[in-house]
Amino acid sequence: MATAGASDGFAPNRTPFKPLIAAADGSNFTYASLHDRVPHILTDVVNDLFAAVERCTGSAGATAEGKALTGELSRLKHEMVTNKPLTPIEDDGAEDIAVWNGWLAAYFPGATWYSAPFLAWEPYMYRRIAALFRRSQHWAGHDFFAARKEATFRASMAAVAKLCARTEALAAQTAGDAAGPALRQVAFAELLQASLWGNQTDLSMFPDLTSDALEAMQARILSGANSAKIVVNDTDRVWQIVSRIKRGRIDIVLDNAGFELLQDVLLAHWLVAAGIAAKVVFHPKRVPWYVSDVTTRDFHWLVDAVRDPSLAGAAGPLPPADAAALGRLGARWAELLADGTWELRDELFWTGPYGYRYLPTEGRDAWEGALLKADVVLFKGDLNYRKLVYDLEWPVSTPFADALGPLSGADAPAIVAVRTAKCDTIVGVDAARAAALFAQQKDWVCSGQYGVIQLSPGRWAVQEDAE
Repeated sequence: MATAGASDGFAPNRTPFKPLIAAADGSNFTYASLHDRVPHILTDVVNDLFAAVERCTGSAGATAEGKALTGELSRLKHEMVTNKPLTPIEDDGAEDIAVWNGWLAAYFPGATWYSAPFLAWEPYMYRRIAALFRRSQHWAGHDFFAARKEATFRASMAAVAKLCARTEALAAQTAGDAAGPALRQVAFAELLQASLWGNQTDLSMFPDLTSDALEAMQARILSGANSAKIVVNDTDRVWQIVSRIKRGRIDIVLDNAGFELLQDVLLAHWLVAAGIAAKVVFHPKRVPWYVSDVTTRDFHWLVDAVRDPSLAGAAGPLPPADAAALGRLGARWAELLADGTWELRDELFWTGPYGYRYLPTEGRDAWEGALLKADVVLFKGDLNYRKLVYDLEWPVSTPFADALGPLSGADAPAIVAVRTAKCDTIVGVDAARAAALFAQQKDWVCSGQYGVIQLSPGRWAVQEDAE
């Protein structure tokens, strides 16, 4: 197999200035994830499947196959906690199996769970899980994370209704040319920052997230109390680009389902209603991923849940006015999907092994087939951020566009990272601000309490410089 490289000296197993972050030194966030957080997730997958098998009323074959799958998942966990080598993924019929196994053989031959970098072992684990299910006869369509994703959304329907009503009002106030630019800018900033803080509801990072904790997060989002914790805030620069778009295209590379997805959908609703976007393309995952990442099924489930909360099993009735607002927005979103104004594209690249600097070479279906056609691309969440800038111990003041490498070129769309910080990797932060934060809270970059909205202007750079 031909190996992938970049003109700036990067390769998946070799970087120009520092090694990829691995768990072997026993002191960083990656170690804590591999030692504690991720085995807990695998245990939850086993327990979920065991419960599903117990409830199974189908054939004896489905029950037997389900029990065999729980054994396979337990073996996968044993490989992880005993630091065994990363073995090839068994063929499940998907086109990316050869990519995954070729990548492992070329760049990480013989690597174990603790010696492999974060961006190797954690995505690999989720792809191994998906392959186990996809190869089965009776459980191939089972989303082992679906129940948790849906439960967190059901538990927050009161806040969902408030946010939907708020966005409906913002759209009415800012539609058409009569709305002043200042009001439209404020509306955009509010919705973009709500999308940022929705990223806190991440079940792969906070697997025991309670409904009370979720409601507290939602209250902070609604109040704007988190604004001071945006350590890099390029919202105004992003608006200067977005405000120039006349019925253009915006792509959103999605992260978490449920409440975060709602924030992304509300932003997309406003962008269309305000006449900024004639098309919004959402990029979900094709297989269940990182516990709460959006699949195509999750997206449609959310639209249906908003259109008719009773169908989603919402806990208790909503006030009639709230239910009506939800119904109107849900019906509108179904129309946008049906007429192609909104599109879902679940390219395999998003669940593949390569960092995003390899989009132009290893992810042409996503890059040339989709993202290059966009005016602006929003990348949501922590994993997308790590894959964008590569999972390195960058000096924190490294410019965001520099860390993007090939994705920041003159032909690229504007790229916006919208992320709450949940791991060691971060760039583009003023050195003095970062030092003050580290003095105040040593683990602030891993806490999920701080966020960034960072811009690489791409082909819009000339116009930005002209201002």
